[in-house]
Amino acid sequence: MSASVYVGLDIGTTSIKVAAVTKQLETVFEKQYAYDYLVPQKGWTEIKPDTWGELVIKGLKELFQQVPAETVAGIGITGQMHTTVFVDEHGLSVRPAIMWNDNRTKSSLSEIKQRLESKAETVHLAKIVSTGSPLANLLWVKEHEPEQYQQINKFLIAKDYVKLKLTGTYTTDYCDASTSSLYDLHADCWSEEVQELFDLPRSFFPDIRPASTIIGELTKEICRELNIESTIPVVSGTGDNVASVLISGGFENMQPLVSLGTSGVVVIPNAHHQLKQIGKNVVAKLTDEDEAIITQGTVQSGAKINSWWMEKILRTKNYTKEQEEIPLTLLGENEVLFFPHMNGEKTLFADPNLKGAFIGLGLETRRAEMYLAVLEGLAFGIRQLFLSLKNDEAPQYFTIVGGGAKSELWIKIFANVLGYPIKRIQTSQEAVHGAAILAMMGVEGSFVFPKSDAQVIPPDPVISAKYNQRYENYLKLSQHLRLFGGEES
Repeated sequence: MSASVYVGLDIGTTSIKVAAVTKQLETVFEKQYAYDYLVPQKGWTEIKPDTWGELVIKGLKELFQQVPAETVAGIGITGQMHTTVFVDEHGLSVRPAIMWNDNRTKSSLSEIKQRLESKAETVHLAKIVSTGSPLANLLWVKEHEPEQYQQINKFLIAKDYVKLKLTGTYTTDYCDASTSSLYDLHADCWSEEVQELFDLPRSFFPDIRPASTIIGELTKEICRELNIESTIPVVSGTGDNVASVLISGGFENMQPLVSLGTSGVVVIPNAHHQLKQIGKNVVAKLTDEDEAIITQGTVQSGAKINSWWMEKILRTKNYTKEQEEIPLTLLGENEVLFFPHMNGEKTLFADPNLKGAFIGLGLETRRAEMYLAVLEGLAFGIRQLFLSLKNDEAPQYFTIVGGGAKSELWIKIFANVLGYPIKRIQTSQEAVHGAAILAMMGVEGSFVFPKSDAQVIPPDPVISAKYNQRYENYLKLSQHLRLFGGEES
């Protein structure tokens, strides 16, 4: 076998995935290694970062037992964004990493935002800083753990610490840098103004390299630990959101992506560094020449509303049966509307107090109408979100991924509510495979997607026109519920 296998590593929140694929994206090895993070206090989430290194080494050892090391041409990496590691001059962690879902900085966010708003160059960062952001995490350590803070030589994001252990290099990529609240999105570099505002040493900041750039190779010590003779190049990598867009083909044609997971995420890629006023702008920069930005927004409740309705209300897990009970003639005709923002909303309304609601119930209403309304409600919410983030050019299609994409009915609803064809990839597509593609790009210089068995579901013009009318009613419902159930933004 020639050296044509590429490895992807995904440093997830509760597990690490290791995968090896061919140039045709055929999987030759894939395994997941679970771990638990620490909750030392209520609202705190931490992890000893060497946990990741140990599991990655374990995964690579198992990989090389099945795949000869001489056939592996490169390693790519992705992972959770924001999670912050603090390392000393010897590359050792000075305290547990503070994770992206940590809430300890909640009380200090207001002051951080006010200081960011005090300078014109940093106003845009005040909109994106949040609990778990590297900026907030650094400032917390500075205030509450001055001894540990004095030991910091560099801060790194989760995947970057693993790269340090594998290659001995200190680097991050543009995705993780641009979402750190420490980065100037207009100048495309670490923000000197943020460093001055918060008295953060420039030496803390790692070099930023494009995602597919080879930043080093496995050290001799790592090769000995893995019992392999030849070393392997490692690329800079990227955050899991960019890796997911990459594997979905989103950067190939710059078409929007919808992820129907626990949350409902809309990702709009554009090739011209176009920053949007609404949503989170993430610099992708897969290569030196790449100017791509992704803008993302979230319906927080996402596909979770499906399991809520099925398992908590109907008390069943037979999703297929319940959806088969919904007549297709009801699409576009349903008089019941559902507002899907059941646990607050960040992107459009910035209101954490929003709740969901049904409207249009009558004595004739059956469970089929209510279940359909739940599925339609998220589609309406995604449409509203997309319209606030969209590029100037109309899309040709949407790609939909995630657990919710397995539902034939839901895909049909999305096609007609959005009014565009839906592309659904049949093969496994995860961020870890996107990481492997980055390795291919770094080693080979380019990557061409193999032909896939994608399914395309077109909208029905008649049903789509009916949904346009229902969407107008949804917008009116949205306006009223924002006043009733939350705070007006």
